[in-house]
Amino acid sequence: HSYLSNTNQPYHLSHYVIFVAEVASTFNECLLDELMLKKLTKKEEKISLLMNILDGFKGTLFRQTQFAEFEREMYKLGESNQPITGKKLTQLYLDILKKYYGHDNGVCHIDDLVGIEWAFIPHFYRAYYVYQYSTSFIASNALVENVLNGGKEERDRYLKFLSSGCADYPIDLLAKAGVDMLSSKPFDYVVKKMNRIMDEIEDLMK
Repeated sequence: HSYLSNTNQPYHLSHYVIFVAEVASTFNECLLDELMLKKLTKKEEKISLLMNILDGFKGTLFRQTQFAEFEREMYKLGESNQPITGKKLTQLYLDILKKYYGHDNGVCHIDDLVGIEWAFIPHFYRAYYVYQYSTSFIASNALVENVLNGGKEERDRYLKFLSSGCADYPIDLLAKAGVDMLSSKPFDYVVKKMNRIMDEIEDLMK
């Protein structure tokens, strides 16, 4: 991404913004996953890879969104002139964790001690950073779908995206590459893909 942007853009437009910073890396991970799924023949190896892919959905799509909500609520405290204390952040983080993991509905037990986890996540010390992991993950999965099921045009549009730096707004760059992040379509696709992976794991484990 950096090489193509630096090669094709003048210096002042060569540095892509945070919103698309993880698209290229997760795109390549998705491509590798798809290749390995076709090559693996042993059931146990395929289950292991599918579980690893599924863990990526949990760690990126789900967990980073949870992080982003915590970060947003943390800044709201400051904007409303409320004191931001370690105790308050711990309770805020714990409440969000319990909501995301269904603690009150008996889905997953969240121990109160986990509330302090926010303190050693370095991304929280850089304002509004974590959300882009989820958005990039959604965009890259949709782009992989386009490229693998398309042809030269889809591949060239993706490479042009990588070559664009910040020559346009990131939403517009992704739209030109074939992903409309202002619609629910990319998100809907990623959720369907996640469910498809879970179904495949269940079928293999029968």
